[in-house]
Amino acid sequence: MKRKWLLLILILIPPSGWAQQAADQGGPQLNADLSPLEFGYRFGDNVFQSPNPATRLSDEIYLLNGGGQARSSWGMIQAELDYHLGVDQYQFYSVLSSLKDRFDLLLTAEPQDFRFYYKKEYFVRDSQYDQFNYWDDDNLAGAQWNPAGPWNYEIEGKYFSRQYYSAAATIQTENFVDQGVLAGVGREIDERISVKLEGSYNNRQFDRWAVTETAPIPGTLQTDETWSVLLNAHLYLGNILQDFNLEQQRTNSNSYGFSNTVQSVSWAAVVRPSPSVYLQLLFRLFSKVYDVQPLTNSFLNIGFIDEDSQDLLSVKATWDWAPQWSASLGASRFRNEYIQPGQYYIEDLITATVQRDF
Repeated sequence: MKRKWLLLILILIPPSGWAQQAADQGGPQLNADLSPLEFGYRFGDNVFQSPNPATRLSDEIYLLNGGGQARSSWGMIQAELDYHLGVDQYQFYSVLSSLKDRFDLLLTAEPQDFRFYYKKEYFVRDSQYDQFNYWDDDNLAGAQWNPAGPWNYEIEGKYFSRQYYSAAATIQTENFVDQGVLAGVGREIDERISVKLEGSYNNRQFDRWAVTETAPIPGTLQTDETWSVLLNAHLYLGNILQDFNLEQQRTNSNSYGFSNTVQSVSWAAVVRPSPSVYLQLLFRLFSKVYDVQPLTNSFLNIGFIDEDSQDLLSVKATWDWAPQWSASLGASRFRNEYIQPGQYYIEDLITATVQRDF
């Protein structure tokens, strides 16, 4: 099935000659190109995400990423179709090897000071490991207003679902659906400083019964409601681009007998010591406090978790060593919450890649 999708994408991406012919005839303008081709190596020292240091297992992973884009515009309406293919080949624990297909469709209309958009992302991860074997369906629709002056405004709605392929009951209970809305207001103070304030609400419903201290509640699914406030500052200090984020989250759940509060702070910067070399730095601290001690069940998640952005330290150096060629070396450490409350796992990653632009 995945290969049929790839064939469809290749059919939909027109040759550049078609794009020029359409433009010459005054019709919709079409163009297509390839994404950068990236190949490299990654080392992880806790590939099965164990909270026990004595059981951390390491592996070497070879990776390959590529894809292509097709774009079309007609007046104020624009469309973009992207396909991305990723391959992770584990050397010692081959069960973790993954094939990743991602399809993105973006439709935008920009009448005067407004921008309306709809984005659909379909992500398929194929692996023998049940936790890496699922598909995501992400839908975003929103509007941005950028009137004359320093202020800008945004509102966005979201519908996201994850479905695991495994028929095992313990895996099926991890399926969920997110429905949410975000509103934001930003201000450009000057050409070097801009700030933004965002508020969001997310409703996550799992495919499992709500669980209390006494027993499950048949007929009632577990639902986590999360409110978030994010303050972002984007600024240049000297020639260094920096980004600061302060975030507060509150989650109320009808299950496990708990609710929690999350606070986080992050800093990111891009430093360019020479025209062909730049460094990317990222640092994030994350704190999660439960109102009461949650129930412990090794087969169930413990509620709303931002899996990609808990405690994190990352450094990446990139060297543009030839036209259309670049090489990168990165190191990162992150700490994420385990499926049982009060337990965390730590993983260190070292990544080396070479990229070819087209």
